[in-house]
Amino acid sequence: MNENIPYIERLVDLNALLAKKSHFLLGPRQTGKTFLIRQTLDNERVYDLLDSETYLLLSRNPGRISEEIQSQDRIVNG
Repeated sequence: MNENIPYIERLVDLNALLAKKSHFLLGPRQTGKTFLIRQTLDNERVYDLLDSETYLLLSRNPGRISEEIQSQDRIVNG
């Protein structure tokens, strides 16, 4: 974690939620969604749909996600 950025402990336990099923993390811009994911879920596969190149690749071929996902992958996020 970057020591210069203050961290507010969250009430949501992403690991516990993902143990049961997949989830979408939705919320307003700049509220710490990506930061929370990066701090909580190290080494997980993440798809940032705000990245235009990623969005275009997946919108042209949505099946690409299922082609890229490995059995050990737990999360797809955007």
